[in-house]
Amino acid sequence: MDLKEIQLSGFKSFADKTTIRFDDGVTCIVGPNGCGKSNVADAVRWVLGEQSARALRGGNMQDVIFGGTQSRKPQSSCEVTLVFDNTNKIFDLDVAEVAMTRRLDRNGNSGYFINGQASRLKDIVRLFHGIGLGKEGYSIIGQGKVEQIMNAKPEDRRLIFEEATGLMVYKSRKEEIERKIDSSKNNLFIYVQRIEEAERRLGPLSKQADAAREYREYSESLKYNEVNTYVYKYDGAEGEKNKFRERVAGYSDKIISLNTQAELLNKSYEDNRKKSAEADLKLTELNDRRVELSVGNERKDGEWKLVREKISTYKSQISAAEEFLENGKNRTGELADLVAAAKTAIQKGETRIAEIDNETDLLSQAIKALTGKIDVFERLSDENRQSQLSSAENLSEIRKNQGSLTAQKQAAEDRIAELKAALQKENARREKLNEELEGVRKDLKKLKEFTSGGEKELAEREEEIRDMQLTINNFNQELFSVGGQISSLKDSLEMYVGIKNRYEGYKDSVRRLLSVAKTNPEVGSHVKGTIADIIHTDQKYELAFEVALGAATQNVVTPTQDDARILIEYLKRTGGGVVTFLPVSGMKPRPDSREAQRAVNEKGAIGLATELIRYDDYYYNVVTNLLGNTLICDTVYNATAIAKKYGNMFKIVTLDGDIVSTSGAMTGGSRQQKSGAGVLSGERKIEECRENIVKKQKYLEKLKTAIAESEKGKEEAEAAVNALRAKYQGSLNELAVLSQREISLAAEAEEAKNNVGVYEETLRGFEEKLAHLKDEEAYAGKSEEELNALRQGAEATLEKQRAQCEAFKTERDEKSAKLHALEVEKAAAEKQIESFNADIRRYEAEKEDLISRIISTEREKANAYAELTQLEERAKQAELTEEEKAAVQAINDEIATLSAEKEALNLRQVQLDEERTAVQEELSRQTDKRYKCEIEISKIDTNLENMRQRIEEAYGIDYEGCLALKADNFNADEAAGLISALKRKITLLGNVNLNAVEEYADEKAHYDEMVIQRDDLQKAIDDLQKALDEIRAEMLKIFDKGFNDINENFKVTFKELFGGGNAELQMDYIEGEDPLEAGVEIVACPPGKKLTKISLLSGGERALTAIAILFAILKCRPMPFCILDEIEAALDEANVDRFASYLKRFAQETQFIVITHRRPTMNQSDALFGVTMQEKGVSKIVSVKLGEVEKELGEGTVE
Repeated sequence: MDLKEIQLSGFKSFADKTTIRFDDGVTCIVGPNGCGKSNVADAVRWVLGEQSARALRGGNMQDVIFGGTQSRKPQSSCEVTLVFDNTNKIFDLDVAEVAMTRRLDRNGNSGYFINGQASRLKDIVRLFHGIGLGKEGYSIIGQGKVEQIMNAKPEDRRLIFEEATGLMVYKSRKEEIERKIDSSKNNLFIYVQRIEEAERRLGPLSKQADAAREYREYSESLKYNEVNTYVYKYDGAEGEKNKFRERVAGYSDKIISLNTQAELLNKSYEDNRKKSAEADLKLTELNDRRVELSVGNERKDGEWKLVREKISTYKSQISAAEEFLENGKNRTGELADLVAAAKTAIQKGETRIAEIDNETDLLSQAIKALTGKIDVFERLSDENRQSQLSSAENLSEIRKNQGSLTAQKQAAEDRIAELKAALQKENARREKLNEELEGVRKDLKKLKEFTSGGEKELAEREEEIRDMQLTINNFNQELFSVGGQISSLKDSLEMYVGIKNRYEGYKDSVRRLLSVAKTNPEVGSHVKGTIADIIHTDQKYELAFEVALGAATQNVVTPTQDDARILIEYLKRTGGGVVTFLPVSGMKPRPDSREAQRAVNEKGAIGLATELIRYDDYYYNVVTNLLGNTLICDTVYNATAIAKKYGNMFKIVTLDGDIVSTSGAMTGGSRQQKSGAGVLSGERKIEECRENIVKKQKYLEKLKTAIAESEKGKEEAEAAVNALRAKYQGSLNELAVLSQREISLAAEAEEAKNNVGVYEETLRGFEEKLAHLKDEEAYAGKSEEELNALRQGAEATLEKQRAQCEAFKTERDEKSAKLHALEVEKAAAEKQIESFNADIRRYEAEKEDLISRIISTEREKANAYAELTQLEERAKQAELTEEEKAAVQAINDEIATLSAEKEALNLRQVQLDEERTAVQEELSRQTDKRYKCEIEISKIDTNLENMRQRIEEAYGIDYEGCLALKADNFNADEAAGLISALKRKITLLGNVNLNAVEEYADEKAHYDEMVIQRDDLQKAIDDLQKALDEIRAEMLKIFDKGFNDINENFKVTFKELFGGGNAELQMDYIEGEDPLEAGVEIVACPPGKKLTKISLLSGGERALTAIAILFAILKCRPMPFCILDEIEAALDEANVDRFASYLKRFAQETQFIVITHRRPTMNQSDALFGVTMQEKGVSKIVSVKLGEVEKELGEGTVE
């Protein structure tokens, strides 16, 4: 005996200190499910060193401590001790008894003890491994191990045999070596990368080091030559400068004479230039007028073409919009048809589903009734068969029991009377049910007609609500759009107010003055505002007035000249820039001329500038001074015509900003807004924004009112629909109730019909039985031949009953097949309904989107028509007149005459210019020569200074320091070329790393060290690979031997457990695969069966085969003790008997502790421990030694 006892305290359900003592042989631990008997195996596994809480059926290790019950508090710690008999020194300890203890508290503190002395986990594990025990071995075998053998894949099953052959230690060592190899290879890869990187750095560093050495050499030579050149140049500089000073004096005398001659020529040249300039000015004016007319004509023609193109574009847009509207309306109708078709299909599907439900209920009832008939016929057949056998084989007995036959005959007659009464009652019930069913079906038909009409009305009302919702959605969309417009207008208002308050668009000087005037009353009292502040006009005239006023828009209006003077002094004092002031009292009015007043009636004339603006009379002098005698005209064509007619008597400004001045000059072209532009529109834009905001807000309120009214109408319609839907739903509910009542009545009627059939069949059976009993009464006096004839008649009756029963079964199978087909059809119909509902949702969403787009397209179409009308009107105005063409020709004639005069002036100008140029060139030459001499003098000083700075900066020495380095017989001229060559060489070296020499040496040393480490790593990998090959060979050898031993034992244990048959273990791998990864296949042939894989055996055979393998493993690796935790649970009674008998025989070699609930296993045990829970949640042990009980039973001392 090896394991003597287990002591548990606070471990799982063993709250109290519990001791279980074991003897030799088989000890069984039994108890009901949940009593805690498997906790004994967990306790042993825990002491053996198990560290996984999951393996102990817990979430964390503290779960093994007793957790308390309703009547007990949780314990703070637990302890388990295994006591072993060590008299044969199985442990390497010099004691007769060894106690291994493990302790744990809720703080996570744990302890291990050997005979009460604190120890380490690894010491306990080492002692257990020394005798073949361990948490991963076969000292504890649970039902999971059996299932692992039965159900595992071949490659996973191999792990079981690796554990059994002791290969796990080698496998762990192999995996450790492989990890070391992988780690070394990773390190080697890192070193290789680093070496490659170092090699990449060494190449450039080597070149840098060479460059640094060359740089140092060139620098030393450059210093020597530069220092000596500076010394020799410095010593000879004064003599060189005197030579150049003499040349400068001679050149100066010649320059004075040439300047006198040049002045005379310049005077003649200037007189001729003025005449030529006057001719140029006049030509320019003529050319400008010609260009203005030509450009205007071309622009007008271009405008006409552009307008025609736009007209074509808008017509195309209108055509496309009309096409889209037609297609959209057609598609809307198609979508409505699709929705209606889908709803019709859904209605048909729902109707068919209801019909299927009715049919399936009827079929189910029919199948149930047929099953009842079959049961009755089978029972009658059995009774008749038994009666026949009894009658034929026990004739003498029948004759002896005439009284019994009489009693049976009377009972049969009574039963027949009862069946007839029941049959009559059931027939009456069936007729009543059929009448009620007919009435329900009539009501059902009427209700279906009513619900069909209600469904149509409900659909129409729901369509109306959807239309209302669409209208509300459009209102909401418009509401959102208007809200966005209001927000945009507010932003614009804020922007324009900010521009006005910040005086943006004005010059800096004006903006600063106006900003100060706003905050400083002393300045503000002298300012009335700008011209843009005091005049106002319509938007269409703003550009014309801004051009007419020009820079005057930036002018500041003051009450008097004194105010203007004060402000000017303020600007001078503060450095505020220049501002033009317009004193109201000092400005002279300039009223419109009579010609300008008459011109208002001309074609294209809009009105006088002073009449097209609004201003306070206080500013009359200022406004008329700036805008008096100015006419506003529509186009430059009309403007030039009016100016020509009235001889340029007044200024004309067009709406596009073109100007015809009183001098005849014309200004125009493409305009880009600059500083000051747009200042007149600021106040107008602010006012427009405010007006638009008010309008939009009013419209917004109307939209809200419309939405509220629409919502109210929709709510009322929804209330009506809800009422209609409730009524419709009530009809549906009533329809469902009636349908269910119809099904129920049909089922009851069918049941009654079936019951009638059953009663009739039963009645016929009892009548036949009664006839049979009467015949039996006559059996005693019958001859043997008559008896045989009667027996044959009974057999014919039995065969008839059997045929009737088969007919019922065939009918039941047909109805079951039809029921299944209906269920499949119903599922398909439900899926189709779901698909139609999805289609309806998609169609309605597309329809709503399409309606929204149609509304938007109609709006765009209307806008395009409006724009098209305006463009056609503009096209009519864009055609050239004959007068416009003649004006251009007149200007061309005048330009030709003036150009001839200008040509003569140009010839004289060229002659004078040539003479003047000759004098200037000579003067320039003399000046250049003098300048070059002066430059040479300056260059000598500059070069010396540069050389001094260069030497001082580069070498840190002055002239005195240079003298110390002066060389005898130094040639400065030759040194200049050498210095340039040295500088070029240094430049060609580029950026030189002066530390490269030292860096290269350090990098090279580091590189050499890494190469040594790389070689060491490669050698280590080779050594590890060699060790890995050796351990793989050893593993193959150990596994092959252990596997073969287990296989041989398995062949024996299989035969012993099965009482015969054959079985073997086979390696499952193909050539070329790793043998250490091969799977294990189990092939078995129980008695009377063919050889097959374990997966093809029955559950009980597979379980017993797995147990045979476990016993084969235990034979190869005998254990001091072994705990079996319900491993025979999957076996049937016969196989459990075999298992228990074999276990008893095997117990001669190993001590077994079996946790079981199977009686045959208990019968083979030497000791029995019962685990109970007299107190809920707390396990107790009750022990019985069966040997002593049997002895007492044998002596008769036990009652």
